[in-house]
Amino acid sequence: DGFVAEVESLYRRGDLTEKLPAIKSVGYRQVWRYLSGQSDYREMVEKSTIATRQLAKRQLTWMKTWDRLNSLTLCGVKARDHILNYVETVSI
Repeated sequence: DGFVAEVESLYRRGDLTEKLPAIKSVGYRQVWRYLSGQSDYREMVEKSTIATRQLAKRQLTWMKTWDRLNSLTLCGVKARDHILNYVETVSI
């Protein structure tokens, strides 16, 4: 896994600790605990998934407070064209 390898390279440096704000971020914290033997791979994946969902929920709640938030739900081949057209018509 590329992300685990990225965190492992940071872990192996030896000059970083889990107390650093960057290492406390979602994903990094869980992989760091796995690399230090505090959890197994399954638990790391499970806790990373839970933490990611919790963060996404907090972000959505925060975004709902934006007065000028416009949400687009598009999929398919023409989604790009619809988005570009919308952006061109909206004044920021």
